[in-house]
Amino acid sequence: MLSIALQIVECVSFIALLVLVWRVSKRPRWRIRAVIYGWAAFFVLSVFWCFLMPTVFSRVMDLHLPVATFPDGTFAMFALVFGWMWPAIIVGVSSYLERRKRGDDHVV
Repeated sequence: MLSIALQIVECVSFIALLVLVWRVSKRPRWRIRAVIYGWAAFFVLSVFWCFLMPTVFSRVMDLHLPVATFPDGTFAMFALVFGWMWPAIIVGVSSYLERRKRGDDHVV
C-alpha cells in the first residue's frame, strides 16, 4: 500500500510541476524562463524521487519494495537530457492557444 501511495504522490508531483510551469509561462516575457526553470525543476524533482526518497524509506521498506516503487537513476538522466521537452510543449501549446484566442495569426 505504501508503494502505491508513493507512486501516486510521485505522479501528482510531476503533474503539479507541469501546472506550475504553465502558470509561470503566462507571465509577460516568461516563456523562455519557464522552459529553463521547468527543466531545472524536473531534474531536481527526478533526483529527489530517484536518489533521496529511496534512502529515506530504506529502513521502512524491505529490499524489493524500493526497487518496485521508485524509478532508477536512468530516469534522472532522462530528465537531465530531455527534461526541457515537457515545459517547452506546455509553453508552446499555451502560447498558441493564447494567440489563437486573441486572433493573432503571425508570430512576433
